[in-house]
Amino acid sequence: VDSWTDLQPVFPYSEKFIAIEGFKIISVELYRNVGLAIAAVAIIVLVTVGNFVTAFLITLSVTFCIVEILGFMFALGIVIDSVSVINLVLAVGLSVDYSAHIGHCFMVKGGDSKDARATESLADIGASVLNGALSTFLAVAVLLGSTSYVFKTLSIQFALTVGLGVIHGLIFLPVLLSLVGPRPFSSAEQPKDWSAGDVEISEKMNDKTEHLESFGDGGRVSPVENEKDECGES
Repeated sequence: VDSWTDLQPVFPYSEKFIAIEGFKIISVELYRNVGLAIAAVAIIVLVTVGNFVTAFLITLSVTFCIVEILGFMFALGIVIDSVSVINLVLAVGLSVDYSAHIGHCFMVKGGDSKDARATESLADIGASVLNGALSTFLAVAVLLGSTSYVFKTLSIQFALTVGLGVIHGLIFLPVLLSLVGPRPFSSAEQPKDWSAGDVEISEKMNDKTEHLESFGDGGRVSPVENEKDECGES
């Protein structure tokens, strides 16, 4: 045995060493991976939305959502391990969906009133965001009764992500946009609450258009003129 020179040095081994090594680095991995995910979300939202203030508010909403998920995890007794950290990183991408739609819709709404723009954004896309949240929740609701630790943890964290994400997207973010939201895009659509003068002009234009279309092609006479001729003959 003394002549065997290719043997490795003796060292202890146990299956628990893998879990212990994972717990040693899990906190660093949590901060690093979630931070990188939030940074990637901020860059992508800035490119797609095209406004620094709106992108910052959307990123802030996502960050608060992740912090609140961590708080609920502590209250529910979910520990920080590889399973929960993976779900937290996924939660960043899931929670941004609800806020990004509201933020983009706010930017394409014209007008000087931030409250009106936020209200119109919720009226236009709020129902779609809520339906998307309900469909995502139903997809994971069947796993809430699972006895498997992985599936149970995943379903709880995803349910928290959907619930907190839609609350931030439909309540928290619109309030922030109504307070400190930026000006709309130059190509934003006209606000729906037109003034009385604009409505009157629009009605006159419609009347003129209908009057011109009533003559048609080929010299056809409008029904109003026919009624006048019949009354004159009688």
